[in-house]
Amino acid sequence: MRLPLYIEFKGKNVLIIGGGGVGTSRAKKFLDAGANVRVLSLDFSRELEELARKNSVELIRGNAFDERVLEENISWANLVTVAIPPLELNEKVIEIARKHRTLVNLANDAERTEVIVPFEGEVDGIRFAVTTEGKSGVVARKVRDSIKKMIEDDEELIYLLESMYHLKKYMKERGIPVQMRMKLYFVIAAEPEFRELVRNENVEEAKKLVEKLVEEYVSGKREIDDRLIKIKF
Repeated sequence: MRLPLYIEFKGKNVLIIGGGGVGTSRAKKFLDAGANVRVLSLDFSRELEELARKNSVELIRGNAFDERVLEENISWANLVTVAIPPLELNEKVIEIARKHRTLVNLANDAERTEVIVPFEGEVDGIRFAVTTEGKSGVVARKVRDSIKKMIEDDEELIYLLESMYHLKKYMKERGIPVQMRMKLYFVIAAEPEFRELVRNENVEEAKKLVEKLVEEYVSGKREIDDRLIKIKF
């Protein structure tokens, strides 16, 4: 079973097999994430050649069906992406990658791929990713766009995020134990006065209020209502 994860790729080594449109797109995505990107192909898009001239990517002109070339490059990588059509290459890539504990993204086989590259979006610090696991890229893109519009249309979410992030930083700076912090996230988020300030876009007052509420709960002046807590300890 695949798990949805966000993984830091800065400094990671990524091998792209295929220098066409899909390979170029994958290379740019991982470059944007700060990865070291190497592209193995017999031919390269103009865009990849331009990136190579800027020393942004390393282009390896070679045959991916040459097992020696394949092993040499996969052994360098933390992740390998197959971005060419022939399915017969996949088996050899998977075999070599398993030996070197390299993750595999098969752009040509959604069922067998270990890693899926989803459609992603971001609105004011809220990041999200959508995949149908190969069923329909058109639908995944449509869902991504719908989520993006929903967040953009609900400004209260953005103000809530800013206020809750302040709450998180404040409690960490105060050295409040993690179990208490986890409870207070739910309790304060449900506080009517806090939500009213957020709803009215009064973020600075909301920040002041959360600090006051934290002190009252920590001191015992207020009691935590366990019914508001959505996780068990």
